[in-house]
Amino acid sequence: MDVVMIANAWAAAQDNPTSKHQIARALVSAGHRVLWVEGAGMRRPSLGSGSDRGRMLRKLRAARRGAQRVPDAELRLSASPLTPHPSSLPGGLWVLAPLLIPLPGIGWARRLGFVDPVLINYVPVLAGAMRRWGGRVVYHCVDRWDQFEMYDAGLMREMDRQCRAAADMVIASSVELEAHCRQDHANVHRVNHGVNHAHFAQALTLPHDARPIDLPAGPIVGFIGLLSEWVDQALIVAVARAVPEAFVVLIGRADVPVDPLKAVANIRVLGPRPFADLPGYVAYFSVGIIPFVVSELTRAVNPIKLREMLAAGCPVVSTALPEVAHYAAALDGVQVAADQEGFVAAARARVLAPLSAEARTRLSQAVRGETWAAKTREIVALIA
Repeated sequence: MDVVMIANAWAAAQDNPTSKHQIARALVSAGHRVLWVEGAGMRRPSLGSGSDRGRMLRKLRAARRGAQRVPDAELRLSASPLTPHPSSLPGGLWVLAPLLIPLPGIGWARRLGFVDPVLINYVPVLAGAMRRWGGRVVYHCVDRWDQFEMYDAGLMREMDRQCRAAADMVIASSVELEAHCRQDHANVHRVNHGVNHAHFAQALTLPHDARPIDLPAGPIVGFIGLLSEWVDQALIVAVARAVPEAFVVLIGRADVPVDPLKAVANIRVLGPRPFADLPGYVAYFSVGIIPFVVSELTRAVNPIKLREMLAAGCPVVSTALPEVAHYAAALDGVQVAADQEGFVAAARARVLAPLSAEARTRLSQAVRGETWAAKTREIVALIA
């Protein structure tokens, strides 16, 4: 199958690959061809922002280059030498970063020899590209776009609705999103996010001297992911104060101020680390945390980091997110807390009584069937 995916920047896959990146890689590994189109931003850029100016310059340079094929080595789901890979992948992926999304169709897909390509759109502000597409159109809904503080709620609500109206089929990544999309679309299917299980399961077999040098000694309460508006910083501080014998380690980019976290002696804000290195960090977590503020936004979230930590054999404590609650009901290694007191107590209990190696292995095996390859096969079957 030939697929055109309108999504975010491909380069984000190095540190924080999203579900879109993982699905694209899995498609290529299964023999499909993908044209990844970097869509428009969803907020007005600021010329006073150095990062925004840098992003605009990179966009201009990329637009001049046209569609560029991504090397197979970059597409493989893990860059670790511990995971074997074929010398070449059966499909291929090209990245295009146009200044404007070409309408009514994308000529680059024809130039690449794509036949009857399917359009999968992830960017809600680009409903127009879906309406003008000449073939099959899928809207993959992975967030409640109208609930982000950084976006205009009314505009995003309308754009999200227009994307659903323009789609032949809608795929939703959580129970809450499925119900949201079914309000005005008859052909909605839920496909939960997956996990690169083989990559994260490496955490179970790392040598004893493999501890990253920037990881403090002693027990670790760990978080991996974007530090953004939905992360409860006060909750993280409360955990750190409740476990003075441990360090709370936060791995990921921050797009909000994190001064309250940096002010606490046993909190380490490490910033982003390459995706290839994450198993080596999670291997030393006594417990992983998902400290999200519970809201309309996060109730619809299907956190990828949950399954990544579980695949690494790491127990998880989360706030009361519906998608995590499904796992808490089935796995002893996942706990959902209704309030701050319960969250802090659960995290502290895991630090004081860490799981055995055998229990961590059982936790990893519980999610071994939830791979991105399996989820992508579900999506391909639905489209077919």
